[in-house]
Amino acid sequence: MPELMLIIIYILGGLVLLFFGADWLVKGATSLALNLGLSPLIVGLTVVALGTSVPEALVSVKSAIDHQGGIAIGNVVGSNILNIALILGLSALFTPLKVDSHLVKADVPLLAGATFMLFVLLEDLHISRMEGAFLLMCIAGYITGNIMTVKRTTPEENKIEGLDIPETPDKNILRVIALLIVGIITLGFGANFLVTGAVDLARIWGLSEALIGLTIVSIGTGTPELATALMAAYRKSSDLAIGNAVGSNLFNIMFVLGLAALVAPLDAKGINSSDLYVMLAVTILLLPTVKTGLVLDRKEGFLFLAIYTGYLYYLWPA
Repeated sequence: MPELMLIIIYILGGLVLLFFGADWLVKGATSLALNLGLSPLIVGLTVVALGTSVPEALVSVKSAIDHQGGIAIGNVVGSNILNIALILGLSALFTPLKVDSHLVKADVPLLAGATFMLFVLLEDLHISRMEGAFLLMCIAGYITGNIMTVKRTTPEENKIEGLDIPETPDKNILRVIALLIVGIITLGFGANFLVTGAVDLARIWGLSEALIGLTIVSIGTGTPELATALMAAYRKSSDLAIGNAVGSNLFNIMFVLGLAALVAPLDAKGINSSDLYVMLAVTILLLPTVKTGLVLDRKEGFLFLAIYTGYLYYLWPA
């Protein structure tokens, strides 16, 4: 079998395993958390959010262990650009997006702050173990703050339209734990296949690991977020569409990079300042829409898509 075909099978197989592994992990963790008495909203904001970030986390951790910091950091930077510019851009073309949820409104300025913080951390193109630990402390604080906010305010203020968490979870704890374990194992194999395929593809095409991380890997690991956002937009659940993208970006910066850097320090080899500027710019562009209560309309959606298309054109070698 030609080498390129084998590499494509590795990449596609890794993505399929990551998709199903994340789905099983989230279902198992959700059922377990609900059986332990957590409210559906808190489960959605914590367990589900963490679970959907596990594919990116495992890919970045595997890359960190293999000293491929360009893939680890490129995966996060590329995913964060994709989540706003492509995913929200496409969603806004389906239907104008308006934010009502107090939690989602609060998350957008937090994301702008977290993105700027990452910009500063990457000034030396390196994320140390200490900086990774700091990022993990930030995500712990963010989750704690969300839980406290939910408990302090009324359900109507924090309601995220479209967030679908079952009220009656699976009561068979052994089956739930088995689903969790199978999900974790599947994710591990998926991350290994995807990173192996991505590195080999970079080698035979003569591309940098960072470029592969910014494009192929980030688009692949962002597919579940794209499906969730488009379905939310189709159902006119604007809060879920925007909350999904913003929450994913927050977890990417603080949880994914924090965990990867704690496992092994990351060198951002191949990541350019232009990549970071694009990530910061699309995040800042999102601020006026939710801060002033305006709608992310089709014209703005088209602008985001134009930015993403232009960014890919700029990235890919001639």
